[in-house]
Formats: sequence, C-alpha cells, structure tokens
Amino acid sequence: MKSLQQSYRRAGMCLPPLMLVLAALLLGCQQRSAPKMEAAPAPAEAAPAASPSASFDHTVFDRILQAHVENGLVDYASLKAEDEADLDEYLQSLADAKGFDGSDDELAFWLNVYNAGVIKGILERYPNVKSVMDIEGFFDDKRWRAAGRLRSLNEIENEIIRPRFEDPRIHFILVCAAQSCPPLPNRAMEGKTLQSQLDRATRDAINSPKYVQVDPDAKVLRLARIMSWYRKDFEAEAGSLQAYVLKYIEDPGKSQLQGADYTVQFMDYDWALNDAGATR
Repeated sequence: MKSLQQSYRRAGMCLPPLMLVLAALLLGCQQRSAPKMEAAPAPAEAAPAASPSASFDHTVFDRILQAHVENGLVDYASLKAEDEADLDEYLQSLADAKGFDGSDDELAFWLNVYNAGVIKGILERYPNVKSVMDIEGFFDDKRWRAAGRLRSLNEIENEIIRPRFEDPRIHFILVCAAQSCPPLPNRAMEGKTLQSQLDRATRDAINSPKYVQVDPDAKVLRLARIMSWYRKDFEAEAGSLQAYVLKYIEDPGKSQLQGADYTVQFMDYDWALNDAGATR
C-alpha cells in the first residue's frame, strides 16, 4: 500500500483512502495466477447393447444334450461322470447376460437357462433322487444366476418367458425332469432356428399318445396335464384346447376332431425322474 501511495505522489496525485484500498485489491488479484481449467472430456460413445446371440454361445450345452439325451430322457449318470463341469461352465457364462430385446435369441437364452438349471439341480443330488418333487424348493429357490441376478425356475418360466413372449409352444420345450414332461430336445435352442424348433417340439408332443389321445367314439380328447395347468396360454392362442390341438395334430386325429365337439379330459401326471438309465 505504501509503495502505491508513493507512486501516486511522485506523479503529483493524491488518492483518498478508500480508492487506495480498492486499487490495492485490484493489483493483488492481477498478481495471482488464475486456476487452470481442464477441458471437459468428450462424452464416451455408448457401446451397442449386446444381444444374446452375439454374446452367448450355446455350443457347449448343445454338445451336452446331444451326448446325454436319448428319446427325450436324460442319461444323468453319464452326464454327471463326463460333462457336469462343462455344464457348470456353461451356466456361469450366462450369469451376467444383458442387452435383451424380446427377440428369438432372448427366448432361446431363457429356455436354455431353464432346462440347464433343471438338469444341474438333478445332478447335484443324483443318484439319490427319484423325483423333483422330493427336492424341497426345487422350482422356487432363487439359485440360478442369469442376466445379472439370482432367479428361481418358476420366475424364469412364469415371470419372464410366459408373459414376455406369449407363445404356448414353450411348454413343449421347458422340461421339468419328470416322465410326464414333454421329451427334452437333444439340441440347445438357438435364435436362428428357434421357430422351427418350437414347431417341431409341439408337433411331436401333440402327435404322441403320451400327450394327446383322441377317442372318436366317446368324443373325448385326453390331454397331457400341462395343458390343464397352462390352459389359458393355449386358449389365448387358439380359442380352445381342441382348436390348439387341431393346429398340429395329423390324421387320423385331425379328421376325427374336425367338425365335432369333444369333451376334454386330462391324463395323470407321472413325476418320476426322466432318467434314461432307469428305462434300460
């Protein structure tokens, strides 16, 4: 402040005290360096969301099914001895899936998760298991990590697959490890072939007397119990169970059902394990 007063006096000028204070503050601000401002980073370009087909390979599961599924039944003994570690690795690869878009790739993913989880759940207790009904919490326990969190089999089926895709053909692909379940396909589901896989599984089941029986004399249509449990899914698609069966059944059943009203009855359900070894 004193040097500032002296410089003004040498110039023959006299400043009032308030002006001297303001001048000193201004001089001090000019002498401090301004903070260095870094340019804001450019926003990162969002990576495209991964689709199941791009991120997840079902080849391992496909090989396991081809090696250990015979006529729709699972050879649990050979699978446990030879490929359980590969099944574990496959399930782990699906744990953090993301980028789903309601496509056939996504539906294939969830169908495979369900069936692989059922098989693994049996292997954990095999050979000391005769039915999934003997395993407490088999369908309700949240123990299968898929798409970022733990899920139960019932959640996968009833909160994801059924409401999201509204396709009753899935009931002929999802296999609950029981003898009365539809036959387990010996190939993994793949988005690019899923529609033909769903059609084939549905047609095979509906043309098997294990799942559909037509009695033209009594005008009775006997159906697998799953068509009772999920009746509303089939009726939403075709209007009635008989109409749904007519979409896929071949002669003579097709000609017998056409133009006649049948009474629908449901077969008993066999919860015994779908073990290929037990039939040998």
